[in-house]
Amino acid sequence: MEREFILKKTSKNDVFIDNIFYGREVRLTFSCDGIPFEVEICRQDTRFSAEIKLTIGHYPCSLFLETLPPLAIFSKAFEGIDFFSVSEDIRLLVFQAAAEAIQKHFSNILGTAISIDSVDQTAANEPSNGLDFAVTSKEGYRTGGSLVAPKEVLVLLAKKIQNTPTLHNFRKLEALYRFCVGSTQLSKEAYRDLREEDVVFLDQYELAKAKKVDIVGLDGLKISGMFGEEGIIVEQIAQTIYK
Repeated sequence: MEREFILKKTSKNDVFIDNIFYGREVRLTFSCDGIPFEVEICRQDTRFSAEIKLTIGHYPCSLFLETLPPLAIFSKAFEGIDFFSVSEDIRLLVFQAAAEAIQKHFSNILGTAISIDSVDQTAANEPSNGLDFAVTSKEGYRTGGSLVAPKEVLVLLAKKIQNTPTLHNFRKLEALYRFCVGSTQLSKEAYRDLREEDVVFLDQYELAKAKKVDIVGLDGLKISGMFGEEGIIVEQIAQTIYK
């Protein structure tokens, strides 16, 4: 039995963002108040306990975090100060002061203003579609996160990452497929008598005329298409379900 999939239209920006963020290993390093950090872009299933609302350029964004970092992670001057022990009416001002250096760092990288608008301990609406990442400090702090932002912000970030010379470590993806550009029927006797360098003519989908091609994966995915000037034009995608 075959189940047919209908392909939705995908914009060039969607393809660009996925290729930059998820088509290769992306690891960024930076330092904040002398503390080195590493950010890894990676899809993950994380439960978030904090939401930081940002404005990047003039776009409202949300940064969801597994745990809210201690203020001392941003600046050693805030060592021993618990964010949630601070009076609520000045809590945001304290967080903005602690995160000023890291805020300016990413503002300079993106070439646009970034403001921290609010910090909530519990995220009311967890993201269903964001840019997932993990942050690790050399001092042992680690948290998962997700940036929910308009496409314009993600494209801007992707372009900055694209121009980073150290990010060329592509993931090795293993997938086995066979290409079928034609078919024919042979009797058992003719099949058994086949020898090296024998020529077998195709009955249908003759490449020189129809330019048809089928790509069949070992996972049951079947793609039917046609050869074009720049590659294969996909006409249909189906998932073969074996019972």
